[in-house]
Amino acid sequence: MPFDVPLPLELHTGALTLRALSEDDWTLEYILSRIPDVPQWTYYPAEMDEAAARRRIRRTRERQEQRIAARYVVILDGETLGTVGMGLSDNPEPEIFYVLLPEARGRGVATRAAQVLCDWLFSHGFDQVALETVSGNTPSERVAERAGFIHVSTHQGEHRGRTVQLKRWIRSRPDGS
Repeated sequence: MPFDVPLPLELHTGALTLRALSEDDWTLEYILSRIPDVPQWTYYPAEMDEAAARRRIRRTRERQEQRIAARYVVILDGETLGTVGMGLSDNPEPEIFYVLLPEARGRGVATRAAQVLCDWLFSHGFDQVALETVSGNTPSERVAERAGFIHVSTHQGEHRGRTVQLKRWIRSRPDGS
């Protein structure tokens, strides 16, 4: 089931901008796929070549047009730092996800980007937003906590062909509705 409204092409808060991925962002996809801990902890493909990075962006743009999911480049003060996204799954609440370049980590960027996506989702009628982390990804768990998410469950899942424990996190609308 798609989102009821078109997904934004850009979101802003202060000096932070989230801009929908474009064809020109294939190099960011390429670089992120080569950072060892990105595929280790996320569903990001490992070692993408240029063609694969471009295909991934095209698929992302198609999913955004279908109102199923969107991915954004995270830009702070003009510097590209990673990607974040949101999408619908089989669960009642939308999910968000994030990945940053190593030099962008530890600066609160992922936390702010997650909060921006949550704020947009709350303003469009969702009462809760979810995210999942692979158990053991402590930095991502800290981002979830700082962004206002609460760990609600752990379940078995699959990641890169192996069984892992996935932690589910929920953030509720601040007004409690």
